[in-house]
Amino acid sequence: MYRSSLDIVTINGLVFSNVFKQDFAPARKNDAYLREQDSNGTFEDFENPDKSGEATFSIRNDATNFLKELRKLIDTGASFTMIRDNRNKGGQRETYKKCLVLNDGSASRNGNGTLGNREWKISYESCLTTEGAN
Repeated sequence: MYRSSLDIVTINGLVFSNVFKQDFAPARKNDAYLREQDSNGTFEDFENPDKSGEATFSIRNDATNFLKELRKLIDTGASFTMIRDNRNKGGQRETYKKCLVLNDGSASRNGNGTLGNREWKISYESCLTTEGAN
């Protein structure tokens, strides 16, 4: 079972824990390798230089310091590095380089007036993943 308290995020040296409402899965935009066939029917493999992707994640409404940092990043359009160390069983360590906050989701309130969880989307230029680090 996923536990947010075991998912540690570092942005530009600032460490945050217990910020995710649920686990998130980044999505690389393109395949890691390309396979092309020449006119003789021979296949050639090439490493795709585009290692970029996007990640959407839901942030707990009470993770105020993390939300403030994300707000500062989207307001300034600043590029940043994000390290995610998912210490849940089988979790991985991921380093996202040259990130940019693309979207801050909607700020809605539930029936009792409490601010709901927010979905944020980041774009990254590259990601280095260590599978099963934990």
